[in-house]
Amino acid sequence: MNSLPRASSSVWLKATYKATPQDFYVEEKMTMEFSGEGEHLYLFIEKTGQNTEFIAKQLAHYFGVKPMDVSYSGMKDRWAVTRQWFSVYVRNRQFDSIDLSGIEGVRLVELARHNKKLRRGEHVGNYFRLVVRGVSQTADLLSGLEYIREHGFPNYFGVQRFGRDNQNLERAKRWFAGEIKVSRSQRSFYLSAVRSYLFNIMLADKVQDGTWLVASDGPLYGDDAPGLAPKTDEENAFFAQYPELVRGLHKNRMTLARRPYRMPAENFSWSFDDDALTLHFNLMPGAFATSLLSELFDLEDASTRQMAEQ
Repeated sequence: MNSLPRASSSVWLKATYKATPQDFYVEEKMTMEFSGEGEHLYLFIEKTGQNTEFIAKQLAHYFGVKPMDVSYSGMKDRWAVTRQWFSVYVRNRQFDSIDLSGIEGVRLVELARHNKKLRRGEHVGNYFRLVVRGVSQTADLLSGLEYIREHGFPNYFGVQRFGRDNQNLERAKRWFAGEIKVSRSQRSFYLSAVRSYLFNIMLADKVQDGTWLVASDGPLYGDDAPGLAPKTDEENAFFAQYPELVRGLHKNRMTLARRPYRMPAENFSWSFDDDALTLHFNLMPGAFATSLLSELFDLEDASTRQMAEQ
């Protein structure tokens, strides 16, 4: 992320985030109206220091169902305090009480019944409350904050998409070259990493020439799809520079998708307390809060050290 060009002209400041899970709070926003009955039990769960897939597996074990019977709308950070919905296909079973205290880092916030399972991407957005430490309230930082409030920020994919030390991207390249074999479960991560990498490069070009503010969206490489604007000549010329990656994506029958170049930070506000800056904002699904932070800061992720010590 740190090598990608920034849109604002503010001085890049060193800062630390995720010093504790409480410094990175995320709450999933849903507008679904629950039917109050049905075969699917919905649980609004607050998790601390755990990833989404781990919680889903624990819920499957608790309710005695198959892992495929547990659904969630989006992945949430591990080293954070996050609230999100899960649905569990329990058929017509009724429960006098549900005690999840045996699952470490989990607190049940709300329950509901519904007649449909929760599907990926069904939430309408995420609310963030982030604390960045080791910063000073300077005029330059305030200018950068005002810039984001007015214009938003480049909608780069965050480093999480590429795995630790870009492993997902590097393994995808080796897979495409026939050097390694990968499991079916790994393929989606690697294909996603490649498409995200290409999108970030294309967006970086738009940021450098200033057109990211007026260009509506960019392509996530794939074959043109009905109902979606096809790739432009400019976009095809860009992809032609990466023939090995494009061939690998085409071989795996990826379908074109589009992603906004610019991401607004809705209800963006901030406050200072000594050397800590607290940010509040809402983002659409698929946007990365770390991309917003990287507009302002040369970030040190304190969670990397914390988790290594566990």
